[in-house]
Amino acid sequence: MDLTLWATFTLTMALFAITPGPAVLLVVSQAMSRGFRAGMSATLGIQAGNAVYFLVSVAGLGAALATSRIAFNAIRYAGAAYLVYLGVSTLWAAKQSLTLAERPKPPLWQGAFVQGFAKQLANPKSILFFGSLLPQFVQPGPHAGLQFTVYGVSCIVVEVPVLAGYAWLGVAGGRVSSSPRAQVWRERLSGLALIGIGVVLITMRPPA
Repeated sequence: MDLTLWATFTLTMALFAITPGPAVLLVVSQAMSRGFRAGMSATLGIQAGNAVYFLVSVAGLGAALATSRIAFNAIRYAGAAYLVYLGVSTLWAAKQSLTLAERPKPPLWQGAFVQGFAKQLANPKSILFFGSLLPQFVQPGPHAGLQFTVYGVSCIVVEVPVLAGYAWLGVAGGRVSSSPRAQVWRERLSGLALIGIGVVLITMRPPA
């Protein structure tokens, strides 16, 4: 395996992870309103979404998905609609959120993990990254499978600590005020963040 290619890929992945975007916004909003564990659950959901596209890329379907306007739009619209719906639901129920201890546990399909998973599947940048960019770093030959595995593990090793750091920042921001009124506003910000992520995903341009 070419170490120069690997280093270039890792650096590219690190820049993508550090740059604030929908993933960072989701992790921060979840950690701010529901704690570090929720932020990490969203992070794991994001990694699960990456794993899906990673397997699609290994199967050789990533390029077709990245260039198919119908498939591209179907995935991002479905994921974006789900996030907007969750955002509206969060805003609607914000006044019922009094304390972390009293807040009812959300159902599985509304959990932070599922939100992270849906966000990543609907993210056009993820489709393009794993469908078009990742295969360019893989050298043809008998060790192509090993190279894909190394790149996949590198994605996790790079992105998880970065998102964990953003989750910690979200928790720190959530501790600024612990009054019931402040918690209601944190719920509202979380709902607005979900809606904002959905809108961003919808407005991203599909491949030409």
